[in-house]
Amino acid sequence: MKSNSIAPCGLICDLCSGYQREKNTCVGCNNDGNKPGYCEKCSIKFCEEKKGNSALLCSKCSKYPCRRLKNLDKRYRKYGESPIENFKSIEENGIRVFLREEKTKWECPQCGQLLCVQKRTCSKCGENNKMYSNIY
Repeated sequence: MKSNSIAPCGLICDLCSGYQREKNTCVGCNNDGNKPGYCEKCSIKFCEEKKGNSALLCSKCSKYPCRRLKNLDKRYRKYGESPIENFKSIEENGIRVFLREEKTKWECPQCGQLLCVQKRTCSKCGENNKMYSNIY
């Protein structure tokens, strides 16, 4: 994981199914290239508050956390990820410590591959994703 793996919304691109898939791989929010259509026109990344600076992290916005980010946070908590908690950790510990901790947290204990935030099991070995909530 690298610092440009943190999307403007606070999610980690490396954990996304689009980023991890083998065919038609997404390059991540902060890179130019292949992305799903919904990422190309992301209402959070291209929010009017960013005034054209789409790479600006939402945590730096005067309206943080806005309704859109709160809704995203609510959706992703079932996957074991929280953009708002990610921003808190980055603020408290710095980006390098945050990325190191997240890499450790999201590594499959069986094979070491990064788990996908949207999948219940590791795509490489089938081990259960301990981060994925069984609430839903």
